[in-house]
This record gives sequence, C-alpha cells and structure tokens, in this order.
Amino acid sequence: MNLRPQQLDIVTMYTGGKLAVSAVPGSGKTQTLAALAAHLLARGLVGPESEVLVVTFTNSAVDNVKARIRLALRDLGLRDSGFRVFTLHSLANAIVRERPDLAGVTYDYRIDDELSNSRAMAEAARWFIQQERDYWLSFLPSGLTQQQRYQAESQWADDTARIGAEVTKLAKHLRQTPADVKALIAGDSASADSAPGHRLPVSPFLRIGAAIYERYDQVLRAGGRLDFDDLIWAAIRALNNDDDFRRRLGRRWPFILEDEAQDSTPLQEEVLSLLSREHGNWVRVGDPNQAIMTTFTASDVRFFREFKRRPDVKVMPLTVSGRCAPEIIALANRLVRWTTGAHPEPAVRAEALSADELIQPTLPDDPQRNPSTARIRLQAFDNEDAEVQKVAQSAARFVLDQPDRTCAILAPTNYFGQRIVQALEAIQARHPGMVLYQDQLRNAQPVRDVARVLAQAVRFCSQPTNMNALVDLRTAMIEAGVGPHGDVRNNRVKALLRSARPERLLFPLADSESPLPVGLELREREERELYTLAALVARWLRASVLPVDQLILAIAQHLFARDADLAIAHSLASSLRRYMSIHPDAHLADVARELDEIANNRQRYLSGSLIEAGFQPSKGQITVTTMHKAKGLEWDRVYLTSVDEIEFPHDASAGFRGQAWYLDGHDPALEARVQLEALAGGLVRREQAEADLLHQARLEYIAERLRLLYVGVTRARSDLLISFSRRRMERDNSAALAIRETLQWTA
Repeated sequence: MNLRPQQLDIVTMYTGGKLAVSAVPGSGKTQTLAALAAHLLARGLVGPESEVLVVTFTNSAVDNVKARIRLALRDLGLRDSGFRVFTLHSLANAIVRERPDLAGVTYDYRIDDELSNSRAMAEAARWFIQQERDYWLSFLPSGLTQQQRYQAESQWADDTARIGAEVTKLAKHLRQTPADVKALIAGDSASADSAPGHRLPVSPFLRIGAAIYERYDQVLRAGGRLDFDDLIWAAIRALNNDDDFRRRLGRRWPFILEDEAQDSTPLQEEVLSLLSREHGNWVRVGDPNQAIMTTFTASDVRFFREFKRRPDVKVMPLTVSGRCAPEIIALANRLVRWTTGAHPEPAVRAEALSADELIQPTLPDDPQRNPSTARIRLQAFDNEDAEVQKVAQSAARFVLDQPDRTCAILAPTNYFGQRIVQALEAIQARHPGMVLYQDQLRNAQPVRDVARVLAQAVRFCSQPTNMNALVDLRTAMIEAGVGPHGDVRNNRVKALLRSARPERLLFPLADSESPLPVGLELREREERELYTLAALVARWLRASVLPVDQLILAIAQHLFARDADLAIAHSLASSLRRYMSIHPDAHLADVARELDEIANNRQRYLSGSLIEAGFQPSKGQITVTTMHKAKGLEWDRVYLTSVDEIEFPHDASAGFRGQAWYLDGHDPALEARVQLEALAGGLVRREQAEADLLHQARLEYIAERLRLLYVGVTRARSDLLISFSRRRMERDNSAALAIRETLQWTA
C-alpha cells in the first residue's frame, strides 16, 4: 500500500491516545484509516482477544474499509482478522443486542429503517392535524383565494411534519423524552430559567413539534420499535448502567478509529467516548470544511472542532490531494481564505470554514497526479428556463464528444434538478439506444436496481401462473447483473418461458412430462438457464407463505452478493413489514407496487448521499443529483447550478428559503428547533430575544451553505462550470457573493 508522507507519519507514529486527523477532499483518509488499523495489528498492540474497531458513516464505506484493511494485512503478511468495521447504528445494535436488559429494551425489539421512520413521522403529523384541525387552520391568513388556500394548506401540512421531525431529532440527541420537552415548555425543568419575567413566550411551533414527538414516540413504543436515534440512546444507557460491561467492551476494542468525524452528533460522541474511557485510544478523521449534514441530522461541526482543541488530543493533517487540477484547488483555497478573512458577517468568518488545512497538490512522483489543466467558468443566464436548457445541452455535448469521461450536474434542490432531468429527457429522445444521464435525485441507482429486482420477484410470487411475470423477472435480474446468467436480447428464451406450463417447470416430478410444448427442443445453454431460473423462483414461491420481510430477505440472500445491496434489501424488508402492519389486507401485488414506486423514483427511499447507496459515476453518462448527495464523489466535469444569493446567502438579515409566505415570513421548523435547544440549555434569558436566536440560526445556515459550496467545487477534477439565473423566483438575482469574490467576477 503506497502512502504519502503525511499518511505514513500517521500510520507509523500513532501508538495510542487521542488523535484528530484533519483530511481535505481527496487526501486518502479511508486508505489512511485502513493502513493504521493494519499497522496497529502488525505491531502487536492489539491482543488476541481484542479487535481494532473502525466506525464509519455508511454501509458502502464499511465494505470499502474492510476491503482496504484486508489488502493492507495481506501486504504485511498477516491473517485477515483482528478488526471490526461498523456503522454507528450497527455498533449500537451490537451493544444493545448483547445486553438489552441494560439498554432498557425488550429482547425482541425492532429497528425502524429510514423509510418506515419517515412514514411514522408523517402519520404522527397527520394525527396532530386531525386532532387539532381548527387550531391548525388558525395559522393560515384569511382572505386567500381558493387556489391560494389549497396551496397554503398543502405547504402547511408539509411544514407541520417538518416541525415534528426537527423537534424529535433534536430532542433525542439532547436525550429529552416527550415528557422532558413538555416540562421545558411548561417551565418545570431545572435546565430552564422559569423565574417570572425571564422566559420568552414559548413558540407555538415548538408546542406543535412537542405534540407530534409525543405521538410519534407512542406509535414506535406500541410496536416495540426503535428508530436509529433510539438505538444509539439505548446503547448509551447500556454502557452507563454497568461499568463492568462498558469496561469489557473497552477491552474488546482497545483502539477506536472513527471516520467522517465532522458529521458527529452528541449521541455518537457519547457512545465512542464511553467505549474509550479507560484506554483513551480514539482516532477521529474528518474535514470540518465538509460538514454539510446539520440541515438533515443533529450533527454539528463544533463537536469535532472542540475535540481538536482539547489539550490531550494530538492533531495531524492530511492536506495533499490528487483529485483536482491545481486551478480548482486554488479556487477552493481562495474560498476558504475569503470566508475566514473577508466575509461580511464576522461570526461566519469564525464558524464556516477553517484555513488551518488548505489543500495542497501532489508531488511530481505521486502515483495519483493532479489533472494537469482545468477549465473554470462562471456563466449568467437570463432566467431559470435558459439555465436549465443550456446546462443540459452543454453536458450532453460533453458526454457525446468525450464518452470516456465522467460528468455531473449538481443542483441545489430536487426541484431544480428535476427540471434538468426533463431537459435531458428531450435530448435523450434524439439519441435512441444511448443512456445519456442517470437521475440520482431521489433514489440512488443501486437502491432502484435492488428495488426493481425485488419488485419483479414479489410480483411473480403473487401470480406464479403468469409466465410474462417470469419473463419480466428474468429481464430485471439480467439487467441488474444478478441471478442466472443470460442474454436479455434472447427472444427465444422469452418465448420458451411464455410457452411453458408453470406447474411442470417450477415443480417437476421425476416421471412428469416436459413443461414445454411437444416438438420444442432445448439447446444445452437454454436448458441450463431455464431450469436454474425455475429452481430459484420455486424456492421463493415456497417462501411466499412467510411474512413479507422474510420473503424479501430470502430473495435477497439468493440474489445479492454485495453487502451494500443486502443492506438496502434489509432496509426495504423492514419498511414493507411496517407497511403490512398498517395495511393488514394488502397482498403481495401491493408490496410489488410499493417497491415499484421506489424503483421508479416516485417514492423516496431516504438516503443522505449517493456514496451511502454504493453509487459510482459511469463514464459517458451525466449524473444528475444534489450537491448534498454528491459528497464523497468526483467527476471530470461538474456543473454547479443556481449558485446565487438565494441558495447561498451572505446576509443574515435578508430573506431565507425556509420562510413561509402564508405564515407571515416565519420559518416554523427553524424557530421550533432553535427555541428547544435554547430551553434545553437554559439559554433563554430576559436579555436574549427570540430574534437573536433566529439570527444566530441563520448565521449557522450561511456557514453550512459555504461548506456546501466548498464541497461542490471540490467534486470537479478538471472542469468546473458554475451558473446562475439573473431572474429567479420572481426576483432579480445575482451570483453568490462568495463566488463573485473568489472568481473576481464583474460581468
């Protein structure tokens, strides 16, 4: 394993203690973690009954880290053992499974996946709206037209669910039960200053969020279910309730290596801190400049930054990157320097980006050389329609002219990205037989592929005498590269399947007749494919009497080899178990339709990034996704769209996207979250107005958007094309101030 000097220093110098590694984009942090794990084992620092514990962010990262550690161990002549790689949730589950009594859960608890979690939250919000219909409607202004009223009610319903999600998420990471939140609101908690005159009026949005949180918690408890935050909270209880248990786990994992530490949450920090309390061997690797998950999770970059500042923590950099051309590296570094030195909001200068570790290009002898040249351009369009059409046309020309290169269009929102997709669909129609783009806005391609195969398998189980369904299943498996090998273009095999008698093909008897019509002869390869397929689906038919989640897992075990695909299938199975509990009269055909909704991007399967689903860019195809989902990936050419003052604001007193027109400019979810955090921390005082809290929250939003812009810039290897519309959302518009300043653009 070839290591750069900075990587080699970390691997060879670290023998224990707390270490923070600040790693810039493309600096090889995963390779460094894997090499460090292997060298700790090679030096005999881990006993025979112990393991190096690696905690990473996604299931696909687990696969990647495992493979790299195995490669490093092989290079060192060591056996493939002595390490364990977990996501945080799988680590928490392992802890809770070992001692559910200490965790305060039943032995048969169930874990909600993200899709089931989203459905449960939506149901809790609908419950609140139904229970408090008159109160809920009182928030809407009078005098609206019928059309405006319909739009306002629809948006208010969405915002109500968002309030519930924000309050629930934050409350769990603050370890506040629904009863605790109610006490905070009532002023009965010791953490809140309840002296007369010292408390601000509680936001009605926080009260709504608290009611939804309580209902959501009741629904999960009634079903013996835990969401991911509950699971981590339960692990913390288990570790706190028995010091001997905690110490035993600490001895089992005497070294803890944590990836993506910039996205750490309070619960994550607590788990790893408890596990490392005795030995203190905790390595945290991350990039504060890529902390972009605050909007979606309870993560906050300040946790990693505070860890780096602790006196007992050593800090080592990973600043050399071979990903981007020098000009793009220079732009990213200028963005950091401008933000930290010249941003008009002083608070943003301190919190948004860090200039401690700027990106450095590789040396001439590095095996991963930077691209030699780059093209950076900022282009203005008259309006959104022009931006959508011109960007789509430019990207299509690029992949048609250079099919050996990768390309991405990164949008700030799913809505704008979908407009790009519609423009590409029209271009695609002029190039039959080619796949010009991949729509990765809602569900990543690996998720859709798994869902599509499972949908066809379940559909066939629902109608096993329909041989057209078996033909469709065969096609789906071949296109996904799973199951019996075959040629999807072989019309003869399709015809043979359609003509076969299903009972004789799927469940043949030793002395039974051929399943095919008299006179039809099978070639050897066709016979092998047909009977292999038949034997496989016959096993699924026998399993179709099982609960739907067990059926899906049985199908997945037969088809998928990658851990990431199996993890997707497991999550889908859990969601569909929940679906069947809500709809007890549903049939397998209904389950197949649910899977189709995900496969065809009509229903979102929640995933924070494409990396999480195991996605990798394809040459000669345009990836269309959001800037958030692009984190961790790279393309030769990247289009950053809508890089304007709406998406990347710089003035905390200006208008913000979350402000609702029908609520007189309030941002209900933000206001609820800000006040809950303040109440839980005892921060609301007479002299601290609510406006100050909202102003601080907007500063944090501005800071995160600058980090998102930094992530977007550093996805490009050699071509970076940035665009915006001069007229957007019925207002005049300009390029984001950060881009204008760093590119010194005056047009």
